Amino acid sequence: MLASLLLAYLLLTVLAEMGAAWVLGFRKKRELAAVALVNVVTNPPLNFFLALNAQYAFFQIGFSALLFLEALVVLAEWGALTFVFQGKSRKLFRLSLTMNAFSYLIGVIFF
Repeated sequence: MLASLLLAYLLLTVLAEMGAAWVLGFRKKRELAAVALVNVVTNPPLNFFLALNAQYAFFQIGFSALLFLEALVVLAEWGALTFVFQGKSRKLFRLSLTMNAFSYLIGVIFF
């Protein structure tokens, strides 16, 4: 059950963030593949941690803690995208921030 839920979160996140990237002008196959790969690396650890915490209540995860965790994901994705594309740092930060804000909102709506 947990595995299928995490897979659903991952799929929804990848689709949402690829859509956001496409809208922001990242339309080449390589760019969209990089966005998908970055999400495959960052999304499962975050959602696994949140699912484990929901099950065992290690920490109180309020809105500010969730924003902090999302900020860590934004920074990690920004760093990975900057590495892949070798530059455009500000543009890639905006991309990472926008993609994650969009996927967060989609997640709130669906889950």
